[in-house]
Amino acid sequence: MSAEDDEDEQEPTRASPTALAETGVVEITPAAWSDSDEIDDIDPYEDPVRRNWLISGAIFAATAAVAGLAAGGAFVFLRQERGKTPVTTSTVLIASPPAPTSAVVLPPPPTQSRPPTPIELSATGDSVYVSTKSGKTACQVTVNTVSCIVRFVGRTPIRYGVPTNVVMITSGGIMDWTVGDGGQLQTHTLNYGTLYHALGWTITPTSEGTTFTNDATGRGMSVNVDGARAF
Repeated sequence: MSAEDDEDEQEPTRASPTALAETGVVEITPAAWSDSDEIDDIDPYEDPVRRNWLISGAIFAATAAVAGLAAGGAFVFLRQERGKTPVTTSTVLIASPPAPTSAVVLPPPPTQSRPPTPIELSATGDSVYVSTKSGKTACQVTVNTVSCIVRFVGRTPIRYGVPTNVVMITSGGIMDWTVGDGGQLQTHTLNYGTLYHALGWTITPTSEGTTFTNDATGRGMSVNVDGARAF
């Protein structure tokens, strides 16, 4: 064997602890270089730095996994909450235009008919003499009184022992009865349904009787063959 072979077969050099510390490997049993294929595996958990790095990586991975699960759960929760939230819809009602209406023609307001103008009767002296169309009533009209002689068929007050046939009314509404004879007087014949006026009295003849009303006092009487009534 030569000197070179002796140098190749010399024992391997052992590294100092200080040099190993500078490389980051601490307290690792010095290993000799060998030509043999049998190399002992180094346990990584025996290195504190590598162990701390692995622990930190595991914590980071666990934290990321927890964050991912939390984010996924929040997404599912929000999706469920959105599904539970009722959707509010508003309905807009559009009013249809009113149907065209035909013009309503209103009847004209009723016109108030004026009362007929009374026919003014001419006086003879201080009196106006009138008679009904039937000829059963004849009256003398003065400013203060109206006296009528009537062919009464009804009962009348008794004067001088006989039934009265003359009735008189004053402008103040005082009525009196007496007995008289009209004689042959020239009278104005009163037509039914026509108004007459004489010396401050309005005369309204109808088939049921004749009414005399004083214009100043509103007093008067209604007279027919059945009797007389003052008002």
